[in-house]
Amino acid sequence: MDYITPFASLLSLNVRSQQITGELPSKENTQMLWAGLGFSLLGQRFVVPIDEVAETMRVPQATRLPGVKEFVVGIGNVRGKLMAVLDLAVFFGKVSELARNQRRVIAVEDEEHYFGFIIDESLGMQHFPSDAFDTTVDEIDDMFKPFIRGSYRVAGIQWPVLSLATLAEHPELEKLAVAS
Repeated sequence: MDYITPFASLLSLNVRSQQITGELPSKENTQMLWAGLGFSLLGQRFVVPIDEVAETMRVPQATRLPGVKEFVVGIGNVRGKLMAVLDLAVFFGKVSELARNQRRVIAVEDEEHYFGFIIDESLGMQHFPSDAFDTTVDEIDDMFKPFIRGSYRVAGIQWPVLSLATLAEHPELEKLAVAS
């Protein structure tokens, strides 16, 4: 009976694995992808850059505050941090057809803000070929245009890129109290 040393066995595995491996794709053949979080609001599909999203969650319990603007649902406690919970549909002057407990929140956090924007539905992570980006957007309501940064069109479906970071800097969100 022939004895095969462990080293000889490893060499044999190495030779066999090199014989069956395929070539890796060249760097020129790889396609760069852009990632965002898809969501719907008032019947319109959007995607927000993933680097603008802190997290998504169910609508948290929020305490209504007196003297705030109509789109401010209230202040919620999310893991010990106070979040301003804002209804995007109401911000845009509309009312969502979905019950609040069916809707979701996209949290945006930076040094100055911790906002929870209530949307109608989260459509999950979306990945688009970087070369599918277009600076123009077809057929979108004027109320959204100041916050749109272009769109991706894949398989005939347009995904406008809505910047929640730009929205968070909007003057209406700088002071949430009603002017008196």
